[in-house]
Amino acid sequence: MDITILPGQTVFAYWKDGYYYPAIVNEILEQNIIEVAFLDGILGLVSSEQIVELQEAFQIMQLQGNFKNNGVFYKGRLKQESMTMYYNDGDIEQVELKQLRGARPGEPMGWKQAAGVFAVGVAVGLAICGMCKVRKRRGRDRDCCC
Repeated sequence: MDITILPGQTVFAYWKDGYYYPAIVNEILEQNIIEVAFLDGILGLVSSEQIVELQEAFQIMQLQGNFKNNGVFYKGRLKQESMTMYYNDGDIEQVELKQLRGARPGEPMGWKQAAGVFAVGVAVGLAICGMCKVRKRRGRDRDCCC
């Protein structure tokens, strides 16, 4: 799909960890290379294929929210009008755009991402068993299976 990308436009841009994060288009350079400023302040260069327009991202991407800005992302569903994130484990919170990241449907998780998820789980003493790690992280281990 051809999209028109303009300086100042808010988009989701690919980052080297395999996820797409909100960013502002700074400049369109030669050969479809685009300079973006991610909302955390980091600058990056991406190809036009590594950009998803904001509205399209909200519609097609598998979104995750940085729950309570604690640095750990959880899957959920975003109600865009109110910027309310409905996490898969039942938690709900208002989020800012900078708290989101997304993945295109069907894109496999790379081994580095999988290793990172495992390392985070081990570092905080979580059981790696699906929803149990989320419940234990949030103090809800009473209904955990392990």
